[in-house]
Amino acid sequence: MNKNQILTIENKLSLKLSKEQVLAFEKWEELFLEYNSHTNLMSKNEVPNLFEKHIYDSLSIVLWKKFLPLLNSKTDGQSGAKLMDIGTGGGFPSIILALVFPQITVIANDSRQKKTKFLELIKENLGLQNLQILYGRAEDFPCQNVDIVTFRAVGKIKDILPLAKAHLKQVGYGIFYKAKEVETEIEEALSAHKNLKTPEIVPYSLPVDIETTRNLVVFDF
Repeated sequence: MNKNQILTIENKLSLKLSKEQVLAFEKWEELFLEYNSHTNLMSKNEVPNLFEKHIYDSLSIVLWKKFLPLLNSKTDGQSGAKLMDIGTGGGFPSIILALVFPQITVIANDSRQKKTKFLELIKENLGLQNLQILYGRAEDFPCQNVDIVTFRAVGKIKDILPLAKAHLKQVGYGIFYKAKEVETEIEEALSAHKNLKTPEIVPYSLPVDIETTRNLVVFDF
């Protein structure tokens, strides 16, 4: 991670990375690029935008005002919340959040073994004690009793919403990273799932030359 990228995180997301975290990101990037060279974690066309479209995008969850207070709240008698990332792929946002927020427990789930093997590699090399990895279909695991479930580039909201509810505590949040046009997906979800609260939408832009609007769609259960 170069100086400009560090400043972008500080200025746009108000996050201050420690020297240790910057070094961890450098090690993570080295491992990611090496692994991606022989096992497809992401399209090689996307690699030049690794920071802007994946690291920064993952961290944009902090733009939801309840996120940081929730992370530092006490849950189950312990400090720090629990977050489950379903369909994490190459670790976005799970690995990125585990690196930046060591006070929380992050559960990274994916049904593709080549992805979870990479997550295991990262956990071992970076010593991420707050990271748990679940290989398999999310619907096949018992409730993980987490405070937040995240989905990024997984599927339509109405189809995967039940997975969020299945792994949340009695009170929790389902957060979907989505592209600009989300109104139709939200309408479909509200129509398909009765007694569902209208979600909060948090728009943001990626730090790229062409305007790229994204949204966090946050359901409060």
